[in-house]
Amino acid sequence: MSLQYQQIDAQALHYLPASARHPADTYFHFSFADYYNPDNIQFGVLRVLNDDDVRPQDGFDKHPHRNMEIVSYVVDGQLTHWDSATDVEDTLQRGHVQTVTAGSGVWHSELNRQNENCRFLQIWILPPSEGLPVRYENHKFTPEQRLNRLLQIVGNPTNSGQVPLHLNQDVNLYVSELTDLNATVSFSLQAGRQAYINNIEGAVDIAGLATLHERDALKIVGPAELSFSLADERGHFILIEMPSAAAAY
Repeated sequence: MSLQYQQIDAQALHYLPASARHPADTYFHFSFADYYNPDNIQFGVLRVLNDDDVRPQDGFDKHPHRNMEIVSYVVDGQLTHWDSATDVEDTLQRGHVQTVTAGSGVWHSELNRQNENCRFLQIWILPPSEGLPVRYENHKFTPEQRLNRLLQIVGNPTNSGQVPLHLNQDVNLYVSELTDLNATVSFSLQAGRQAYINNIEGAVDIAGLATLHERDALKIVGPAELSFSLADERGHFILIEMPSAAAAY
C-alpha cells in the first residue's frame, strides 16, 4: 500500500488520514515489518510510530533491540513490560509512559496479560550516536496532568531536569486529552524544528490547518503557531517535536 500525502497549505505541512495507514492489528505510520514504502521510512529522527492493538494474553515476547530509543504510550488496557537492564516486570496503564535507550543492546518484552485488549503507541527515535548506555525508565502520569492542557511526557538532555522522562536524542513528546469544548492548547513550533502530530482518539481541530480524526496524523515544519481545540466530544493527541530535516519529505 502506498501512503498518499495531501499538501493542504503553502507551509511545509502534510496531512495523512487514517485510511492511508497499513492496517492490521497495528497501524504503521512508517515502513515496518511487512509494510515497506521507500518514500515513507521516517520523519527526521522519528523512525517508527506503531499504533498497536494487543489481544488478551498476547503481545511481544522477549526480543532484542540495539541502537534505538523507544517510547511506549499506553492508550487503553494494561501493558506489562520486562527488560534485561532491570530484570523487573512492571505494568503500565492508560497514560503511562516508558522509555528505553537500547544503545549497546537490551532484551525486553511487552505483553498483555489481561483478558481485555490493550492499545499502545510504540515510538522509535534514532539515537544521536551508537553504543549508548542502556537505560529503562517509566512514569505513571495521572489523567489530570494531560486534561485540557499540553503535558510534556518526554524530554531531551537539555531539559531533562524539567521532565520525568528523557531520551538522549533532541526530541520532545507532548500529549493532551481535551474534554472541554472551550479548552484550547497551544504550541509554538520554532524555525528549524518540525513536528509529527497523531490524533489518538476523538477529533481535534488545529486552527487554520486541519481537523484530525482518530488515527489521523499531520507533519509540519516550523515556524508555526499551533492551536488545538475539540472537533468532537473529546480529543486525545500526541505531538513529537524534533529538529527539521528536509530529507524527511
